[in-house]
Amino acid sequence: MLDWIKVAGKLAYDRPTRERLLGYRPVVICLIQSLQRDVYLMVQPAAGRGTWMPPQEGIPPNVSVEQATAQCLDVELGIGQRQLHFRRSVWLGRKAIPEREGSRDVEFSIRPMQGKAYYGALIKVSEETSIVCNPAEVADHRWMTVNEVRQQLAGNSIRKQQLLRVLFAKLVQTEL
Repeated sequence: MLDWIKVAGKLAYDRPTRERLLGYRPVVICLIQSLQRDVYLMVQPAAGRGTWMPPQEGIPPNVSVEQATAQCLDVELGIGQRQLHFRRSVWLGRKAIPEREGSRDVEFSIRPMQGKAYYGALIKVSEETSIVCNPAEVADHRWMTVNEVRQQLAGNSIRKQQLLRVLFAKLVQTEL
């Protein structure tokens, strides 16, 4: 009962909590930009060979977007919180995922799973930072220019292409 009271209190102030209540799983997509050059760190997920995306992580209850970003980079790439410079986060939007609708419950949700609610986070990291990919999460990583990211778009699903376009437009004002 106490958990539901806390959730109700956060409802007015915390968008990830509101999305979770409506059946959307909150996710942060971490756009990592180099401190030295205008390049971005993209990863090839272990489960999606051929796909190149920024790292992403679900946002657990009672965790901020910034905290989820730091956890994602630590777990997937071994980048510690002291090595990253969090710049800002933005709301990217909701995506219904009909093929997974109702397939699993979103914690504290009052509805079955509808899809995902996406947030984007801009982080700056030195290219000299040691990156150790977690093989359960990441198959490969590469620093890419915007043009190289554009060239890799075709390997992604339509939904992921749309997310990448919105992410770059909102965080770095760049069209893909």
